[in-house]
Amino acid sequence: MGKTIQVGGVGKNPAIEKINRLNGLNSRMKAAARLEEEAFCSRRAEEARDRRSKIIRDFAIDFGKTEGDRT
Repeated sequence: MGKTIQVGGVGKNPAIEKINRLNGLNSRMKAAARLEEEAFCSRRAEEARDRRSKIIRDFAIDFGKTEGDRT
């Protein structure tokens, strides 16, 4: 059921409405999974992570809390 189901009558069928909502949710989840794959699993993303890691090492950047932080 990849397409939205339309009711031929005047009212709405709660079961069909639920199916339509779940189809929309499934599509959003697929889109999010695709974006996540592009952002974290591609060669370009891997190169960007490597560059970031090199910069952090080269400049001795520490994102941890320091003694002065009270948050």
